[in-house]
Amino acid sequence: MNRHLRSLLSGAGLRALVYLAAVLIGLFLTPYLVRTLGDRQYAVFVFAGLFTSWCGLADFGMTTTAARFVTLAYSKGRERRLNETASSAACLFAAMGLAVLAVAVSAAYCCRFCIRTEEGSLYAGALLFSGAAFAVSKLSDALSGVINGVMRQELTGLAALVCRLALGAVTFMVVWRGGRVVAVTAGWLAVALLNLLLLAFFARRACPSLRLSPRLVRGVRIRELLSYSVYAFVQQLGTLLVRRSDLIVIGAFLSLTDVTHYNLAVVTLASYFVTLSEELTAWQTNWFTHLRERNETGLFEESRLFAYKGMTYLTVFMSLMLIFWARDFLVFWVGEAYLDAFGALTVIAAGLALYRGSADVNVRLLQGIARHQPLAPLAVGQGIAGIVLAAVAAKSGFGLIGVAAATILPAAAVNGLAIPLYVCRLTGERPSRYFARHTRHLAVAAASFLPSLFLLRATLAPAPARLTLGLFGSALLWLGMVWLFGLTRAERTKIRAFFRGEKVSGGSPSTS
Repeated sequence: MNRHLRSLLSGAGLRALVYLAAVLIGLFLTPYLVRTLGDRQYAVFVFAGLFTSWCGLADFGMTTTAARFVTLAYSKGRERRLNETASSAACLFAAMGLAVLAVAVSAAYCCRFCIRTEEGSLYAGALLFSGAAFAVSKLSDALSGVINGVMRQELTGLAALVCRLALGAVTFMVVWRGGRVVAVTAGWLAVALLNLLLLAFFARRACPSLRLSPRLVRGVRIRELLSYSVYAFVQQLGTLLVRRSDLIVIGAFLSLTDVTHYNLAVVTLASYFVTLSEELTAWQTNWFTHLRERNETGLFEESRLFAYKGMTYLTVFMSLMLIFWARDFLVFWVGEAYLDAFGALTVIAAGLALYRGSADVNVRLLQGIARHQPLAPLAVGQGIAGIVLAAVAAKSGFGLIGVAAATILPAAAVNGLAIPLYVCRLTGERPSRYFARHTRHLAVAAASFLPSLFLLRATLAPAPARLTLGLFGSALLWLGMVWLFGLTRAERTKIRAFFRGEKVSGGSPSTS
């Protein structure tokens, strides 16, 4: 049991490292690409990226679904069912990839012959290569589902780290050597093929008995996968609506300048926060599935409670850093002109601090026990409510802060109240106890940030050295405070034993 948990946590760490690398590479490459490619070719580059992002919805939530059902078969020791599930998922992923490739080819044809300018050829080439890269990535997702399903996330994390660094290096080298945007998207395809090869090697290592064959595709497995994934897909649509509703409203009721300022100062930084939180909790779906199928009731509850504590501490720290550190970062990165949106960022960060940590754990828990169906209508309802309230706030003259507040209120109601009540009903926990524990975690997390706040106030300025000192110094101080005052002695003992590779009774630190 410890071996599985260690692999999952190693994978979570690598996923966080991959995301950090992506952020750093993006911060470096974006101004370089704009200067080197020029506005016209960079616009094509952005369009190609948007095409693959929107096509990501074409997986219908199958990425999470495949890993979960592989975990079900693996936990029960059913080798044939595992191969049937993996083969059926691979068939579905291949169909998705081919469908998107067909759309890309059709769109490229239209661009090439309907836009009689240089941009037409650029769009056509970029769409072809980005569509082909997406099709290859779907085959990679099938292999990732197997590796994650047998709880070897450290292998998929390693492959992602290698390919993320390779993608940044290829993009820089192509542009540095004078390549155009089509050559950059061709580099995407090359990296996608590298990722496929790495995952094929790791899948064989993680699951030696794996067999992917059309003969093992079963209609019952396909129906099983689709019946689970359809709710995950609707939830994805709702999440997309939530994350872009504020920009839609600002563009419609305020100004394009406000859109740009809000996007850089709020959406970009808040999305870094949210995505990092999701990356750090992604492994929990497989862990909860595994424990449920092995009937490890005690460890299941222990893991749930400790995950609430750890993620609440972390997300409160990230939220407070957005409030007290991000202002000087914005001045350094894009200039003081964008500080008109900082008030909106403060509102978003404060809301995220209240619910985000426990919300991610609850979502992974519900996915792990296949009780995630209510998440889909809740996500869609949250998105619609956010748009309506944000429109009212904008028309009423509350500006960017009003839009931010209108966006965060439905999110807090859904993630901080509705979903916890649903989880309490499933787990048999009294809501009063759940919210009392969550409030205690919030208070400890806020108190643990005080030394970091003093450091920020004493040293922070919009300069690289001071920003770096503030970021890492605050993180170290916060870790020390959490270790001393946020964890019990028993938890610290279990954590030390766990990272020493010793056998830990219960397998996971518990929380009061």
